[in-house]
Amino acid sequence: MARPQADSDVGPRFRQRSNTTTFSSFTAGWRRPRLETVSTPAPQPQPPALAFDALVEALSPPAVPSLAHARALAAATTTQSPLPKPAVLNPLLGSLCGVDSPPQLQCAGYEIMASYWEGYEGKVTTSDKLAHCSLLLHTSWSPEIGDPRLRALRALTKGGSEAFGIEIPLLNLLKSWIDGACDAYLSCDPSEYADRERSVELLAAFVSSILEHPETVARISEGDLASVLRFYASLVSKTLDIPLTFSTSDTSSIASPTGLSDQSTPARSASNGHQRHSSSLSVRSVPPSAVHPPRHPAELMTTIYLDHLHSQLKSLAPMILNLILPLLFRAQAFFASPLPRLSVTSGRPRGPVGLEERIQKMLHSLFSGPYGASCMMILKRHLSPTNQTLDSHGLSISFGAHRTLRFDIRQALCSKMARAYIARLSTHTYAPSGAPSHMDLEKDLMERAWSKDDLSGWDLLKLERMLCKSIEAWAKRASAGADEAIRVDRDRILDEAAGTLKDLFQEFDEREDGVDMDEEEASIAGETLRHLVSFVRPLKGPDDTPMIIPLLQPSDAPTPFLRTLTSLLAREHSTYMNPSLSTTLLSIADNLTDMDTAKLPAVMFEQHDLSPASPDWLYNWENILSNATIFGPTRPLTRLEVVKALEAIYDSLKDMHSYRMDLAELVFKFCQREANDSMDTSANIVMGRILADEVVLRTVNRRTPSADNSSSPSPYASTREMVNLLERLALDSVGEDDDDTASINTVETPCPSPFASLSGGTTNVASPVLSRRQSDYRNISVRDSGLPSVMSLLSTLAGSRSQSQHSQEQPDNPPPPIISSPSPEPTFTRASLAVVSLVAIFSQLTFTPYSLTQENVDFAFSVFQIIVQTVTDAKCPRARVLALQFLMRLRADRDHRIYFVEAHHDSDGLTANLASLIGRGPESPHQDERRQSTDLPQEDPLARRSKGVQERDGRRSSRGRGVIPSQSAPSRSRSRAPLPVSPPPALIGIKWKDTLWSDPETLPFIMIDADTPSEGIVSYDPVQESPRVIPIDAYLSTVLGILEKERNWDILSYVLCHLPVQVANKHLFCGPNCRLLIAKLLTVICSGVTAGDLGSSIERWPVGLKARDAHGLAYHTLSVLISYRRCFELPLRHALVDVLREGLNGQPSTIICCLHALTLSAFELTSSVKRSLPPLLEKLSQIMSNPDMAVHILNFLSIVGSIRELHANLREGDFKMVFGVALQYLQHHNRPGTTPVISWAMSQYVRMVSFYVVYVWFLAVRLPDRPRHIPYITRQLLLANEGRAEVDEPTEVCFDWLARYTYASADPRPANSVLSEIVMNPNTTNLSSSEPAISEKSWLMGNTIVTIRALARLGWIDVISRRPSGFTKFICKLENVPLVGPGEVDPDMVSLPAGLLMERESTKAERPDPSEETEQAVSSSSEIRDIVPSPNDAPSLPAPDPITGYVWSKTAPSQRRKQVMVDPSFLPLQLSSYPSAPTHRRIIDESALPALFRNLDRTPVIDTHKVGIMYVAPGQTEELEILRNTHGSPAYTRFLEGIGRLINLRGQVDVYAGGLNPDEDGEYAYAWWDDIGQVLFHTATMMPNDADDEYCVNKKRHIGNDYVRIVWNDGGRPYKFDTLATQFQFLNIVIEPHSLGAIAAFSNFRSTAAAPLVDVKLSPLHSPVLTPSGGGMGTTTPPHEAENEYFKVTVQRASGMKDFSPVGCFKLISAEKLPLLVRQLTLLGDWFANVFEKTERDEVEVETITNWRQRLQVVKRFLRNMEDSSASGAGIGESSEGGEGMIGQEASRNFTTVY
Repeated sequence: MARPQADSDVGPRFRQRSNTTTFSSFTAGWRRPRLETVSTPAPQPQPPALAFDALVEALSPPAVPSLAHARALAAATTTQSPLPKPAVLNPLLGSLCGVDSPPQLQCAGYEIMASYWEGYEGKVTTSDKLAHCSLLLHTSWSPEIGDPRLRALRALTKGGSEAFGIEIPLLNLLKSWIDGACDAYLSCDPSEYADRERSVELLAAFVSSILEHPETVARISEGDLASVLRFYASLVSKTLDIPLTFSTSDTSSIASPTGLSDQSTPARSASNGHQRHSSSLSVRSVPPSAVHPPRHPAELMTTIYLDHLHSQLKSLAPMILNLILPLLFRAQAFFASPLPRLSVTSGRPRGPVGLEERIQKMLHSLFSGPYGASCMMILKRHLSPTNQTLDSHGLSISFGAHRTLRFDIRQALCSKMARAYIARLSTHTYAPSGAPSHMDLEKDLMERAWSKDDLSGWDLLKLERMLCKSIEAWAKRASAGADEAIRVDRDRILDEAAGTLKDLFQEFDEREDGVDMDEEEASIAGETLRHLVSFVRPLKGPDDTPMIIPLLQPSDAPTPFLRTLTSLLAREHSTYMNPSLSTTLLSIADNLTDMDTAKLPAVMFEQHDLSPASPDWLYNWENILSNATIFGPTRPLTRLEVVKALEAIYDSLKDMHSYRMDLAELVFKFCQREANDSMDTSANIVMGRILADEVVLRTVNRRTPSADNSSSPSPYASTREMVNLLERLALDSVGEDDDDTASINTVETPCPSPFASLSGGTTNVASPVLSRRQSDYRNISVRDSGLPSVMSLLSTLAGSRSQSQHSQEQPDNPPPPIISSPSPEPTFTRASLAVVSLVAIFSQLTFTPYSLTQENVDFAFSVFQIIVQTVTDAKCPRARVLALQFLMRLRADRDHRIYFVEAHHDSDGLTANLASLIGRGPESPHQDERRQSTDLPQEDPLARRSKGVQERDGRRSSRGRGVIPSQSAPSRSRSRAPLPVSPPPALIGIKWKDTLWSDPETLPFIMIDADTPSEGIVSYDPVQESPRVIPIDAYLSTVLGILEKERNWDILSYVLCHLPVQVANKHLFCGPNCRLLIAKLLTVICSGVTAGDLGSSIERWPVGLKARDAHGLAYHTLSVLISYRRCFELPLRHALVDVLREGLNGQPSTIICCLHALTLSAFELTSSVKRSLPPLLEKLSQIMSNPDMAVHILNFLSIVGSIRELHANLREGDFKMVFGVALQYLQHHNRPGTTPVISWAMSQYVRMVSFYVVYVWFLAVRLPDRPRHIPYITRQLLLANEGRAEVDEPTEVCFDWLARYTYASADPRPANSVLSEIVMNPNTTNLSSSEPAISEKSWLMGNTIVTIRALARLGWIDVISRRPSGFTKFICKLENVPLVGPGEVDPDMVSLPAGLLMERESTKAERPDPSEETEQAVSSSSEIRDIVPSPNDAPSLPAPDPITGYVWSKTAPSQRRKQVMVDPSFLPLQLSSYPSAPTHRRIIDESALPALFRNLDRTPVIDTHKVGIMYVAPGQTEELEILRNTHGSPAYTRFLEGIGRLINLRGQVDVYAGGLNPDEDGEYAYAWWDDIGQVLFHTATMMPNDADDEYCVNKKRHIGNDYVRIVWNDGGRPYKFDTLATQFQFLNIVIEPHSLGAIAAFSNFRSTAAAPLVDVKLSPLHSPVLTPSGGGMGTTTPPHEAENEYFKVTVQRASGMKDFSPVGCFKLISAEKLPLLVRQLTLLGDWFANVFEKTERDEVEVETITNWRQRLQVVKRFLRNMEDSSASGAGIGESSEGGEGMIGQEASRNFTTVY
């Protein structure tokens, strides 16, 4: 039989390849044809093949075996039939298969053996098998001969079915081969992986085939079977130890199969078994792209192990579970992959089952099998850490155990979810008949819902408890701090546990609404999460700070465990757990950002964990209050939320006394515990407020829950203990920022965008007490604005740091990286916040109805004494400042009721101006720097008012007044009169952190009904000594101590800046001891300023400030103390004026203040100013070099010049100094071509006032002394015009005016007398002509037009002199004319009576002006009237009205009543050509004279002004309601009476009517006039209201066009500058009572006739206080008692107007002197407003033309138009010849040398 030709040893040979198919393939020969093309030599002739026997013989010993013969025999054996006995082949097989044979021969021998036994059909004896087996038993695995040897063994045992008697040796042999194959597999070349892997699989499959026969297994003991399992387990364990980076040079690293994260590692599909290579011949023959990456060895061995375990599962003994389960857990851990979300609708995965799932199925089958309880015990043992668990194997086993537990829990959860899904689906599939319709459900869904593999006896709760206990055990071990070395592996376990918890929450999230976790589920979930977060606490960041958990972005966590845990912690807090998620998060507050922890208190509040609705509410509060992290410096937002919730809960418990007191006790203990530590500012604020509220509530209730059981001690602290704690903190605590009052804190909050703010928008402000309407805590939502907030208050305290309230919803955009950045935060010390609490106690007991109880008043006074004591005794300067901030805002109304001023504490801006002078105000040089450090949304801390600690039926409610910074309203701030700010240049370097206060201030006080007077506490009781009088004298004594010996500049400066405004509230200081203390205050300030003691004790002055700056501030207090003149003896008044005079040596701001004060003193301290006026004038002449002082000095001189009483002691030199000051200012501002140093409008105003000062002081000189001043004045006027070609028009007018008043005090315009009417009336029978004059001629004499008329009456001549400064008229009787003319019979019987009646005026008599009583002339007309009685039909003179006085009607004189003196020089001077050269010209052409006279007569001979007056009734703020007023208060009426004279507008010809028409604007008006000016007052209350004039247009057309308006403000609120909307909005002079009250001033005004008999008790500072008389005894009330009342006067200016008024921010003046001051202010104000308007708001350089100057221009135009103007040769105003310039005219201008 021919045999196929075997491979020969010729030609090139490739490496031998083993067969990788089945054993039957060997029938085709030993080698397969090669796939690749190989070049071979030319075919050679083959030798003939040998026969089977020949081959056997050729191979049998002693023949030398040939490889070719062996392969040929192997091939022949497959076709040989019949085969010989086994013994025939034994020799050759022994030769070929010996261990010493070459591997090729051994392979050939095993192929022969395999072919033989595969084809042998005879009976095989045991000896034959043993003989052949002996060739295999003691062999080891070899890669070259492994496969042929295995084939031979399989053929010998018939695939394992015929292993009788050799079972144990066979198994041992196979184990050794498998072990060797594994070693070869692990160490082979990567290109041989597939072959080696297949070899191992074939060996394992052979072992399985042996053990799958029951007969064979029956003959094997359990121990031997277990040994096979242990063997496989050892191989699996060995491969599991191989690193995950198992790789070769030409293959990539094997992907990690561990599944550390659901996101970081992709799912890997494990092989279900061996995957064959695409070619079993050569890896090199396959393209590289088709080569699969090698599997990890563990996959192969685990697959073999699982296959074997599955085949032996039913026969395993229970004891073997301790071997199986740990290995399966470890393999589970090794092959763990990320698990998807739970789903019931996705169906089961198709395709091959992954290795992880096979492991899980195996485990599940074990757990659900008969030994499930044992498996559970093993699982529980491996879930928790033990000493054995700490190695790498133990940690992997523990992880696998947790993964197994997670699979079981997930299966149970899927079943629940599937059942719930089916239940929901079934509810929506009912037919219309009500019967359930068909539901198309997947089979998989049904299988999931009711799985056959559920663990019997183990419900979901038990599994969850196992998880919780496991994590608890790990947490306890971690707390010992010994797990750092295994932290990474431990985190894998924790990550798996966290993933399990995540699955639990997913199932809960997919439940129907309203289906919550039961108590046990919630407890397990909460405890598990609590144990998990315990691993976060010890974690540190790179800078050794606690690691921050990014709740907003869980994916940013650094490890998989932290990412999973963070996602759990970032859940909605609505998930019910026990403990709650909020509580759990609070336990790791160190590891959360401030923004994250800030959400927790609000959530706990909403979930009622902090209210009595929860049994653990006090425990929760105790945990929060004891958490040091929350109250640390880096948690501002969290603290805000904590204190918000604390306030809300505390307020909601106001009516639940026991609950409230329990919470208050926790707060009190917290404060006691932290008293010696650095407490957080915001916590202190709220804690202090709660203590304050509790003190108030316990004080007013005066009972505790244990009051009924007096024998047992109270568990609560007493109110005195609480107050003592606050007192101790206030007095003994030393501020950490005493030297550096601004600290920098690190706040771990994201940097906000340009803010979002704290704050600013509308803000809510914390109140320690909520409204009763919000007391139900269940209805208070933190997310809504219903929950009161301290955000704005604490934001203000924290400057511009990150204070925006967090949103309950996560932002759409990820926040910036969480970094720690410093932000400036002013720190409030414990002492200062204790003061805040004391203030809260006092305010709640004082400004609420609680003050009606005397016990409460006594307690409030004791607290007040502590606050006052704090000012002097506290060690913390900031606490002292806060105490002053409260005390210096106390005020009293007109009824002496105490209130706290808040809305308008500095409405006039004085405090802000003073603060600016020392670098503390809004206009300070470094204000921008400070604003940058505090920009914030600063919310106002008091925008919402507290309601007080009242019960639900409390009668008081918030008035809704918000607090604005201490500055005037917008419409007032621009119109206030700020002081000039001239801080030293060195102030620019001052840093804000060096100051304890600055203006505007934001107060940390929550005042109850601010700006509302107390109902039970007063500053003074005029009736009797009352225990309700607050000891304000103690506070005043404290202020005196500060002024005398204070060492801290912050304290002293605060007092000096705020004291003037408070002292201006005179009703506050009316107590029994205040009179002496006010006098002492004046003494201390005066002596401190003059001797330099004020500020001498200051230890450290700020840069650029000195004691003189303190003195400058003190002068403002002195200016207010002028209104207390009744408290001062005459020497002290003199001292006050002297100190003010010495203040003129100070800085510019001090000089201005002293000038204003001296102006006020001229009215109030007239005798003292009169005494000190000469040296004062000398001082003014010395300080006038500063151009900024000009307006203030001239204003002072102009006002002093109008007060005649002050001039009595002045000498000629004194008057000369006044003229010198005014004329030197005129020289400075009258130089041609020079640019004024000050503004153009102000320069023009200074020129006008300079001339006015000359005029008014010249009139003050006695008439005989006036000519002596003319030379000096003339020379100075000419010097003021030096450099000009001719004297300017204002100077020309001045010369003309001097010529008028030097020799006479006559009026500037004549008044028609009885003589004039008689003489000028030609209608007599004796007169031949009806004209008054029979001839008339006019002469132009310089600037004068003289007209002489010969009258029709015999002998009478009328001489009229029209000059720029006035109009003079002479009526002369020529005595040379006989009484009877030729041919006449009747003599002139009229002239004589007319001469006798010339002083009898036809108008009503004028009530003498009080200011001019000294000049009142005693009329001698009574004698004349006796001679020539008035006609019988003349009406009798009525008595004057007691309110309005006398009324001027018809033609009224243009002058007040006065003694008129005339020097003879007056007549020629009025008829001269002065100031021109002595020339005169007759006006030949008289046709132009009528027009000339009309122009001159139409222009008034004095300045005219019109001023509006409006009355603001209580509560009025709008324009129309103010204009509609038809009457005012008695004080207002009294003021009108004093400011002018009441004139009758109808028929009025001489008094300037200001455009009023009696038919439309009323019959009467008030007017005032003197020799220089005339003022008409448009009084709104005197103008009638027209029913058709809805918008008061008729009134507004007059008042709205006035440049100056006087506003009498009884409205109780600051008057806004733009209340009256008009284009001419320039000046408002506002008059208002210095103290607020429910009624207007002078409401108790009585006339003498109407006043009842009353007792009068004089207050030390104010008007007499009226009290009912007893028995008709007592004195009557003075008719004008209220003249002792004081009023506050302020001047509001338009934007752009410079400060010019002598009032400053405000001044207090008595009602008696008020009209005089206001009248002068109106004159000065109207001048400046007129200049301001003419210059187009100081933008255009134009001059203002006065009436006198206009009259001069009329005369000059007439002169220029004359035909013969050049004939005289000397023009008007031409300078004299000579080389001396303007001064050369001195001789001609000095008319006293001629006249």
